[in-house]
Amino acid sequence: SISMAATPVFPPWFPPWCRVLPVDKICSFYGIKIPCVPAINLKDEFGLEVEMGHWITFVLLVLIGILNLSYVQFPFSYKDSMKITTGLYSIITGFFAFFRLVFHVSRFLLIGAALHNLAEWSILIQVSNACTTSTKVKDALRNATFFILAIVVLVVMMPSLKAAVLVEQTFGIMLDFALPLLFGYMYFTGNERVRSFYKLPVIAHTIHLFFTILPLVFANFHVGNTSWYSSFFLETAIYISGPITHVLYMWWSFDFDDIKKEAAEKEKPADVIPTELRAKSIIWFLVAGYVLGLVPLIAVPLVMGPCPAAPGCGGSIAIMGTSVAVVHPGFGIAFQDMVSSKRLVERARHATGNLKYELYRDIQDPDTFRFVEHWASRESLQEWMTEIHPLFQERAMKNLLVGEKLQHFGGYSYYQSSECRSVDSGAIFFEVGASCDKVWSVVSNWSDCSWVIGCDYAVITQPNTRSLRMKDGSTVLVALRKLDNVNKELVYEVLQPFKGYTGSVLVPDTGSVPGCNATYRFTVLKNATPSADFVYADFLDIRVPGLKKLFKS
Repeated sequence: SISMAATPVFPPWFPPWCRVLPVDKICSFYGIKIPCVPAINLKDEFGLEVEMGHWITFVLLVLIGILNLSYVQFPFSYKDSMKITTGLYSIITGFFAFFRLVFHVSRFLLIGAALHNLAEWSILIQVSNACTTSTKVKDALRNATFFILAIVVLVVMMPSLKAAVLVEQTFGIMLDFALPLLFGYMYFTGNERVRSFYKLPVIAHTIHLFFTILPLVFANFHVGNTSWYSSFFLETAIYISGPITHVLYMWWSFDFDDIKKEAAEKEKPADVIPTELRAKSIIWFLVAGYVLGLVPLIAVPLVMGPCPAAPGCGGSIAIMGTSVAVVHPGFGIAFQDMVSSKRLVERARHATGNLKYELYRDIQDPDTFRFVEHWASRESLQEWMTEIHPLFQERAMKNLLVGEKLQHFGGYSYYQSSECRSVDSGAIFFEVGASCDKVWSVVSNWSDCSWVIGCDYAVITQPNTRSLRMKDGSTVLVALRKLDNVNKELVYEVLQPFKGYTGSVLVPDTGSVPGCNATYRFTVLKNATPSADFVYADFLDIRVPGLKKLFKS
């Protein structure tokens, strides 16, 4: 196939049927930095809508929760237990939306999810037939709180974020399936009074499961694969269903607490709902919820399989090749027919290791063609070149081409986006008037910090470690990582007051040229202190002028 123009950029309706492999990052919000995995993409075509949707959902859910709690009589009493539960449930869910926006999938989000589940445990306990008195309800709530605290501790202590996610979601999604199953069972098997009592919660939590929880799970599978389904429809369902769910729960909490008060006067089971409204055999619904919850968490991802690593990420070694064919004037159609008759494009696409193969025709110069090809490895590209070489040696093909050969061939590796790396790198070039030997005699002296602008003096604490006492009173602890007197290179790492910063000074000989051309390279942790922008500004504005003054001649 020969492409005549670029395909217009338009998000597809559906993402590829595969699971995006998570990429660990550092999420930051007002100086708070924690490890995370992206949950949303604010840089794609739907980024603004996604950000606004999270903020609106957060505000609405908090307001719904506050409104719900405003109906609670003070001082707090167990008579308003469901209003308190559903009010806090809405507020916690609101903060879940906030954490998802600013901290993505992180331990903060998982702790919010655990507290969200505590509210669901409270709802389950208050409708349970096992809790026949307010004392038993309180005991069960206490046990549920200890269970959630144990989950929170595990989330915090797990060695990896992936393990923490598995722990929380496995037990969390159990309730999201168990509650609609329980409410639905009570609604469809109960009498008129039971049906009336469970109508609102079965609607509320069914909406919550199918339009909030499951979209959240499936959206995580497609982060980075922009599409109308994953980036717009799933996210919109989450924003709309959340407030609807909690308005319905708020409405139900009024009925629940009123019925509980009436029961206290008639049946005398203090502060619990009537026996006929309480659900039996809750353990079986929890078991069913746990099993069903494993389907979206484990079974679906296994069926989907992982998506191929994005270009530039995941350590990809894919190679992109380009070559240009220039044919004699008016020979363009003949060249196209020659390529088609040899099935060149089809053969390339079926070759081992081929990821993409296209032939483009120059719009402004119809006698120029460009092959664009992507290969999984250098070896697969070389194998293809060996296979295709005889075609371009045929007399008929050589006769079509200007110079009897392809004009240009270039091989390129994928550019690795800085988003795929955990560090930012930088480099600075500057010239000083002194010779490189003089500069190196100062830089290589580990006990001399005069070239570190702002340093008062250095204290050697260990053979390869020194403490720089700065003129502003601060202290910087630095470790020597490399000292190469032949190539005149020094590499060091800052240990305190921050970590993850390395610097490299290189002052190679310039021969008979006066002065010295020096280079400084550095790496800093992404989203950490100091930032790469700060280092650039610090060096270009302060340190380079200071070094030029120090090494004038």
